[in-house]
Amino acid sequence: MQWLPEYKDDVERVERFNFVARITHWGHTVTFLLCLFTGLVLFLDGVDWLAAIFGGYAGAGLVHRIAAVLLTILLAIFVVFDFKGIISWIKDILRFGMNDIKFVMSFPLEFFGFPVKIPPQTRFNGGEKGNSIVTPTMVILLVLSGYIMWFPSIFPAGLVRVAYPTHDIAMILATCMVCMHGYLGSFHTGSGESFWGMWKGTVRADWAKHHHAVWYEETYGDKADAE
Repeated sequence: MQWLPEYKDDVERVERFNFVARITHWGHTVTFLLCLFTGLVLFLDGVDWLAAIFGGYAGAGLVHRIAAVLLTILLAIFVVFDFKGIISWIKDILRFGMNDIKFVMSFPLEFFGFPVKIPPQTRFNGGEKGNSIVTPTMVILLVLSGYIMWFPSIFPAGLVRVAYPTHDIAMILATCMVCMHGYLGSFHTGSGESFWGMWKGTVRADWAKHHHAVWYEETYGDKADAE
């Protein structure tokens, strides 16, 4: 069974993600997972085996904080070096319309292998737009609540109390979204080409035409040539 489609450089390909977007994406992936696994040591009872991987509970706490700082730095790098990309990303999310709603409604059928006609999508489909709203929001809440918990003496006591459940809830929701995103973006039949978009920066042109017809036409098709 082949989880990922073969990368083919002898076919027409188009750029989907630039270098900064790819570096920060994978950097966030690594730092988030480190924060997740070390955080589970502190969140769950009876996970001594997981704590041992990081040198005990104190080691897990140290790795958790270091990974959190690195994740924060990567967020700053993304904002500073790809601000135009972030604005473009936000604009695409705000283009949520009927085709996105139709995509979300039909996707469960595609997920289970039924043939469906994908409504024309922009750079990000309806599901990706939902993920683009929920996951960054949860990560921002994790970062803010995490620093409040780390330095409780400089924040109001009420804010510190709110930070703990906020951190836990945001962690659970972010983890669910990351798991779905990882599977759908890399291993789900038909969407695996998107992995290469985030790994090498390009996707097959025919895949882009099929999965993101509006974006392809605006960026690489006749509409782009006309402009």
